[in-house]
Amino acid sequence: MLTFTPKRSTLFTRAAAITAVVLLSLAGLDATANATVCTPVGTWTGQVTRSDGDHPTQLVFKANGNVFITNEQNTTTKGTWWFTGTNTFHYRIRGEKVYDENGAYFAYVDFDQDGVQSGPNSFTSSGPSTFYLVDGTNLGTSTIVFTMTRA
Repeated sequence: MLTFTPKRSTLFTRAAAITAVVLLSLAGLDATANATVCTPVGTWTGQVTRSDGDHPTQLVFKANGNVFITNEQNTTTKGTWWFTGTNTFHYRIRGEKVYDENGAYFAYVDFDQDGVQSGPNSFTSSGPSTFYLVDGTNLGTSTIVFTMTRA
């Protein structure tokens, strides 16, 4: 005797299984899409903390990987930045000019910073900074910290 299995019930079972897999996949994608991923692209204001105290500063991160720092002496210097992970990034600036109280250029600073965004509108970063006299004499390296909020 032959046993008959209707194709309709097999097709229905397969369709239901495929639909379940697709829905579970979409649910996973939706959860990922709603996760907050921060980017430093934009304008930031805050403080840089050095061994001599806190100083106001502004950073502007561009989507093309450029970063610009404007210090309290209104000097702007260009550098580069890149992502290092989720909500983390690194930026490097070379040759930020430093002026004395009379406005004379006497030194510059190179720094590397590892940044962490705690949300879309705030980040902190820290890293080594090396200070040089204008003639290239190395004055030493220290760690500086930036505490920034989105402008």
